[in-house]
Amino acid sequence: MGSDLFFADLLGFLAATLLGAVWIFLPGAGLARLVALTGQDMGRGWPRIGWSLLLAFTLMPAIDALLVRAGGMMAMAGLHGLLAIYGLLRPRLLWPDRIADWRIAVPMLLPWLGIVGFDFVDFPTGDNLNQSLLDLDLVKHAAVTSAIAREGLPFADPFFARPGYVGYYYYYYLWPALLHWSSGLLINARMAFAGSVFWTGLAFVSLLWRISADGGLIRPGRVKAFMGLILLFCFVSGADMIVMLLRLLVTGRVEAQSDWWNVAVNFAVHSTLWVPHHLTAMIAAWGAMLLLARAQGTSQPGRWALAAAAGAGIATCFGSSVWMMLTIAPVLAGWGCIAILRRDPLLPLAGIVALAMASVQIADLIAFRHDSGLPIALNIRPFTVLLPEGGAWTWLHLALLPLNYGIEFGIFGVGAIACLRSGQHRSGKIVQNLLVASALSSLLVATFLKSTILNNDLAWRSIWFAQCAAMIWTAAWLQGPTPRLRDHPRMMILLGLGMLAVAWDVVGMRLIRPPYVATSFSELISPRADDDDQRRLYEWAAHALPLTDVIQHNSALHRRIFNFGLYGVQRTGVSDREANLFGASPDAVRQRVALLRPIFETHLSPGDIRRRAEAAGVDHLLFASVDPIWRKIGGPPEGLHCERREPLACMVAVKDIGS
Repeated sequence: MGSDLFFADLLGFLAATLLGAVWIFLPGAGLARLVALTGQDMGRGWPRIGWSLLLAFTLMPAIDALLVRAGGMMAMAGLHGLLAIYGLLRPRLLWPDRIADWRIAVPMLLPWLGIVGFDFVDFPTGDNLNQSLLDLDLVKHAAVTSAIAREGLPFADPFFARPGYVGYYYYYYLWPALLHWSSGLLINARMAFAGSVFWTGLAFVSLLWRISADGGLIRPGRVKAFMGLILLFCFVSGADMIVMLLRLLVTGRVEAQSDWWNVAVNFAVHSTLWVPHHLTAMIAAWGAMLLLARAQGTSQPGRWALAAAAGAGIATCFGSSVWMMLTIAPVLAGWGCIAILRRDPLLPLAGIVALAMASVQIADLIAFRHDSGLPIALNIRPFTVLLPEGGAWTWLHLALLPLNYGIEFGIFGVGAIACLRSGQHRSGKIVQNLLVASALSSLLVATFLKSTILNNDLAWRSIWFAQCAAMIWTAAWLQGPTPRLRDHPRMMILLGLGMLAVAWDVVGMRLIRPPYVATSFSELISPRADDDDQRRLYEWAAHALPLTDVIQHNSALHRRIFNFGLYGVQRTGVSDREANLFGASPDAVRQRVALLRPIFETHLSPGDIRRRAEAAGVDHLLFASVDPIWRKIGGPPEGLHCERREPLACMVAVKDIGS
């Protein structure tokens, strides 16, 4: 049975990746043709492919969000289809003239496809379902993807059953939702999301190339060398393995991810796999700035269309990640003030368009989030999880910031400093100025601010503008003819450490866990014997039960790695103690967890079980062998009838309890 699930996931992933060419890449090709009508040269072959991906990720999510609200998924599919057809009317523009250029691309495309498949597709090991560590976040990704595909926009909170809708940045999820919906739901939400992740990785490469080209950072005759470095650097991380080894010596435990020793600075592979929505926000912000730079550099009438398109890109950034928008906002505001002083209306126009397109999303955040307190606070970025925070320790963390970032950035820190010292930066180039400004804003936000909603996502994600700049500057410095990477042994060592960290992370998501090794988060990532049976129950419920029903698992047992969002489509009463992710009140979450917890842990009468479930709005209870009550008595609570039973899991209809 496990092998059947594996092949179903594998085929779904490959199908979603292929569909991505139709729903993501080809509409981008249509957008590139439209932008070319403004007088901009979009190139042909690889440059046209790069622009197609960049424009798709910059413009489409904000437009799609409005379309889905107005006409559902069909409206979104209709626009994408028209753009795809328009892009295909000139297919030669999308075909590289020289087949030899594929020698650089293919060796990177195939490993990337393999990495995404390896870390997303469930496969059995022995008698257990080997779930990926990505499931910590994939449960959210899959739940949102499924909800949008079935409900459109706005959609109900999948983590906490409540009136109203979510207050969340969901623009990225429109694409996996389209892949899921257009397959007739044959491609499950997890694999639809995985397919979109593959294309996000390619869009990021396109962004690095376009910033470098428009910024004048590629030397004449060094295009191949530069792009070879950029592609290589997408599989490189910082020097985290040094601290991982030290932590192993201190604690005796290994970590499944190389960056779990600190407030993370995750590079391309890790960020794309875990949080493609945040990476998409950065791509969109930069895509908007590149369009604005081009608009300012031309006097043709099409400059107004470029500015309006940039506004859509800014809206995409906001709708994909509020944290990334907060980081780049000072740069855009400063640039806008300069434009106003120069009586240049292009940036104000982009701002007006962005505000108009994001207004509905802003209204959702205001109406459907019930957070307590400010979402942002002052903070000094801590050096390591092994040192306390606050008090006098703050000064130590401040003093250790250079070492902190030096380890986190690795080869990119050395390369960025070397490039800036070499004089390659020219302040007359607007894109180069934006690169510096975005990196500085990123460092300031990531160092001195933190988010207070669940994890410190602000510090984890905002640093990406600095990472992007550092990757580009390092490639610019090492592109040759002098200096070259092989001329610097210390850089080669840092390169090796960075590649080792990426390999560690990719393998660690599957294999660095109990029972193979003990880790610091064993309670989260240990395989559970009932995962397969829970998956079968949720997949049965997806077809047999009303979509509006609420299915409740033991929300007090695990944090974030649970099966309802991965394999089911119905909502849950409360997912876990972090169920306020989409805007539910933290107090309401705590109260509901406390109300339902005894059902799965203690001996209660059937009547008491029913009263608690009904008070929480729950229609079905899912018991599994991992629950304390199951372990005590060897099955679900006595007196309950399973409407569906697997050896290690049982689904109970609340309406049948006590009847």
